[in-house]
Amino acid sequence: MRAPKSNICVLCGVRPATTRDHLPPKGWFKGLGAQLITVPACAECNEGASSDDVDLRFYISAQIGKQTDGSAALWDNGAHKTILKKAALRKSFLASARDVVVTDADGVDITRLAFVVPVRLYQKEFERIVRGLYFHHTTRILPQSAPVIVTLLTAADFENQDVRELHKHHIGGDACIYRFGVAEDQIDSSVWVFEFYSSHFVMVATGAASENEGV
Repeated sequence: MRAPKSNICVLCGVRPATTRDHLPPKGWFKGLGAQLITVPACAECNEGASSDDVDLRFYISAQIGKQTDGSAALWDNGAHKTILKKAALRKSFLASARDVVVTDADGVDITRLAFVVPVRLYQKEFERIVRGLYFHHTTRILPQSAPVIVTLLTAADFENQDVRELHKHHIGGDACIYRFGVAEDQIDSSVWVFEFYSSHFVMVATGAASENEGV
């Protein structure tokens, strides 16, 4: 698929597009050599999101751990370096981190690290990602007036039959699988479901589809 073009930034819908932004962010695919998606963006939207990109990469990586080669590379080559380098992020993370005891599938109690995930950061980052992907697949800029709601999912939600019937795309193998559907009669209404490294799941709804959704 040839990358669609626009003279206007597809993220803000206002400023001239002078760069191309990687969405999802290229830093989320460390060491994979994945073929990434880029969309027309202004410098403000592109460069202004860099700090948020690495912060959310850390939180996603901290939740999925090093279960696969890809997720291990994400931690070793990106997320771990970020938490060591960014004092404010480290302070915020440690302020909510605590040990909790959970019971595994075999009935054995184990200790896990729990922490608060930054809901506003998820909302901000995934709205940007979906605005970019919406343009990439439809060649339309999603209006700023269209509501965008982000929801964290479980693996069971991702295996829902309605989700499985959506259009499916891969980026970097199992690093990112996303499915989407756009309503034919309300083209600003769409649903996007993401799976990162086989263990982290997010849904984004836009327009009328965003009703009754949210983190």
